[in-house]
Amino acid sequence: MTEIELSVQDLHVTLGKNHILKGVSLDVNRGEIVALLGPSGSGKTTLLRAIAGLELPTQGSIRIGEQKVFESATKTEVSVEKRALGFVFQSYALWPHRTVYQNVAYGLKLRKTPAGETKERVHAVLKNLGLGDLNERHPHQLSGGQQQRVALARSLVYNPRVILLDEPLSNLDAKLREEARIWLRQLIIDLNLSAVCVTHDQAEAMAMADKIVLLKEGVIEQAGTPQEMYGEPKSLFVAEFMGANNTIAGRITRVDGDSAQIEGNGWSLQGRLRSPLQVGDQATAIIRLEKIRLAKELLENTLRLPLTASVYLGNAWEYVFNLAGSNLRAYGSEAMAPGEQLVDIPADHLWLF
Repeated sequence: MTEIELSVQDLHVTLGKNHILKGVSLDVNRGEIVALLGPSGSGKTTLLRAIAGLELPTQGSIRIGEQKVFESATKTEVSVEKRALGFVFQSYALWPHRTVYQNVAYGLKLRKTPAGETKERVHAVLKNLGLGDLNERHPHQLSGGQQQRVALARSLVYNPRVILLDEPLSNLDAKLREEARIWLRQLIIDLNLSAVCVTHDQAEAMAMADKIVLLKEGVIEQAGTPQEMYGEPKSLFVAEFMGANNTIAGRITRVDGDSAQIEGNGWSLQGRLRSPLQVGDQATAIIRLEKIRLAKELLENTLRLPLTASVYLGNAWEYVFNLAGSNLRAYGSEAMAPGEQLVDIPADHLWLF
């Protein structure tokens, strides 16, 4: 049976006159990594801070393990330090004048943990994170990746049930960020922790998380596995937010079950309905860049389009086509000279909203 480590139910947060969270509910299971994703102002950081006890909700409840840490109905509010949580801030928030050991031990010292136990726990967590030989260094003597690990060690030393991470990789350069998200995911799995991670990067969310919660204006727009969020978006907002997309505006001219035809200036395509549409409706078609292919012959969903540019990305080429004055982008394996090409747009992957 799955054990729920964190449960948030009908959470509302109001800051001043702004209703930031408007009834958010989510469960995090033991050993599960949940990514909170969304545009700026969607409420993801506010949700993380409310779970941590750094923001006071106006309604709802929060439970960590068996401990009810907030409940509006009974006016229950457990202080930050008494919640079984670890928190890694975006800035890492390391004390510059303290050594690695002192930074990690500081919270235990405040909690009056016996000196022997403090030393044992700090050395154990530093060794586990590959920092055992750096305990006498100061933060300015560490790389960005090492500072991130110290911030993580400071949270893990409490043996938390749940760890909260606020943009934990944003201060790292691109190459190190890619390596760190794999390392961080594996560490959380190995320690059998539960984690909630705020990020603005959908690629990072898909690489790290077992479940993604996409927020929009204080409510959950959709939640699911990375595969569900990327492959089965339930709204135009989700489809546009996840992945690299082409967006094509047109009018619905035929509907047949879950299939429909969309037309624009000089073009017509078949697609899959992802929202209820009728003949005559204005609609938006979405297709991922990687789903578009070059064709050798005219097929049902093939367009003859002028190629205007080939852009080298290192691992692939990106082609830019002109579709009635708008750009249609696709990936390929080689450079191509400008000129007309046959572009196949698979109907199953053209989503109509």
